[in-house]
Amino acid sequence: MTSQTKVSLAKAAEMVGVARSTFYRHIEEKGISIEDKDTKRPKVDVSELVRIYGDQVKTPEQLQEERQKRKPADKTLSDATLEEKIELQTLREKVRHLEQLHATEKGRLEEQIEMLREMLDSEKEERKKTTALLTDQRSEKDKQADRLARLENDVKDMKGRGGLLDRLFGRKEQVAGQ
Repeated sequence: MTSQTKVSLAKAAEMVGVARSTFYRHIEEKGISIEDKDTKRPKVDVSELVRIYGDQVKTPEQLQEERQKRKPADKTLSDATLEEKIELQTLREKVRHLEQLHATEKGRLEEQIEMLREMLDSEKEERKKTTALLTDQRSEKDKQADRLARLENDVKDMKGRGGLLDRLFGRKEQVAGQ
């Protein structure tokens, strides 16, 4: 099956397609014989693997082929991960840029609001001034002089027409006849 007759426990686990911890458990449960058990690098005979696992055992060549097949997939995964990281970074930069634009626009709008408030306050003041000008703001002396002039005009008009008694008793005619 293979040119190697004894392999490390890690290699044996890989050949039968199980995790190393599972293989250690199988040593106890299935009675797999281990050589050089008391050393730092115990070994297992490949024939022992065939006895326990049968057709599941893969040769080192088959394992190498599987690794070669996985490498492009791993590289693709790695490339995809790299592309995702780049895309994520790009998206983060776009978000930062949009946040800056938002903050700038918010500042401009706040400035415009403040300017409009100042204009509104200014217009209110102008309206007050205009209203004050349109209402009678003359001095009391000027107002009394106007009233006195109107009264004098009213008196002249009444004298010109004559009073009610004068008209009733004809005094105006007597005055006119004299």
